[in-house]
Amino acid sequence: MRPSSQEPTNSDSPHQIRPEELPPVKPPSAGFIVQLFLIPALIVMAVIAVWALFGKLADSGSDWTQLVAELGSGNEHRQWRAAQELAQMLRNDQISPPTDRPPLSEIPEIANSLVDLLKTSLATGNPSEEELLQQKFLARALGGLNSDDTVLPVLAAAMDPAREISVRESALMSVTSISGRHFDSATSYDPAAESRAEAVIPDRKPLPSPALTHPEIQEQIRIAAQDQEALLRSLAAYALGNISGPDSIELLQVMLLDGDAGTRANVVMSLARNGNAAAIPELLNILSDCQQQFSADGQKFVDETARRRAELEYEAQRPVLARNGLRAALDLWRPASAQQQQQLLQTVQSIAECDSLAADVRLQAQELHSLLSKQLQ
Repeated sequence: MRPSSQEPTNSDSPHQIRPEELPPVKPPSAGFIVQLFLIPALIVMAVIAVWALFGKLADSGSDWTQLVAELGSGNEHRQWRAAQELAQMLRNDQISPPTDRPPLSEIPEIANSLVDLLKTSLATGNPSEEELLQQKFLARALGGLNSDDTVLPVLAAAMDPAREISVRESALMSVTSISGRHFDSATSYDPAAESRAEAVIPDRKPLPSPALTHPEIQEQIRIAAQDQEALLRSLAAYALGNISGPDSIELLQVMLLDGDAGTRANVVMSLARNGNAAAIPELLNILSDCQQQFSADGQKFVDETARRRAELEYEAQRPVLARNGLRAALDLWRPASAQQQQQLLQTVQSIAECDSLAADVRLQAQELHSLLSKQLQ
């Protein structure tokens, strides 16, 4: 008889495991339960949260209607929260322009709602600290809107000398942003071109007519350009460069004599953007000064802390001035005279060899020196 392929079933079989030989049964540990149930559950929840987040971001273009409705409500807290969320959505659009819907900056309802909110706040006779913060925030947020006819009148009102200085500054910054977009569009400015390897020398020229023609805005900028506050004059100088046109260039040339170094620096950059060689003497001074390390000679400080603070601010500004100055030197190369070109070239070389300046500044100067040198060969 053929042997059976099945295992024997009698109790004497050596392959039969007896109950007493089984390992003792233990309750599952807490760590085992965490690994088996909790961790997978957390992973699933994270996936769902990410999916919901991206779904909300993808649908953010439709949320503005509810936020606009809240701007019109009588609840100040809801209005303020809605304004903050709309401003964030506008910034998101600028960072990553939408392809499946119109930009929020071009929707009239959003512009009208934000403008109305700022108008209402500006009408407050004696605004509180919180209301001033809201005015400042709203004035700055309007700079991201492409609705000049709606936005510019209220920005002009916010720039009035009777307003608190921080509100005026915010409104002026928005005017600078708006006029900058118009200037770049009129000159076909391509920001990506500056980062390309094949650097070229631009042919800068002022606009034949101003980028912004709003009369109240132009008047407020002229007032700011003569304000006793240096920061307002500095911002006005930058705005004038973006607005361009004959009147702006004429005023900028007068502002080259401003007593504040920061204002003069912005005047130089604005004139350089418009290819005006009147800025070259002051540009050479700026490029020379930024090579000098901090010196307390001739300065009076309340204490050592104040002196140290001034030193840190100076050292932080040096590389910024150098980078902007090198950019201005490139913009002003074509309108410069032969003698001025030699002076610019020598100054750029000295920056490239200045050990006290940051490495990226020296590299920028080296590349600019190489480019400009080829023009003289």
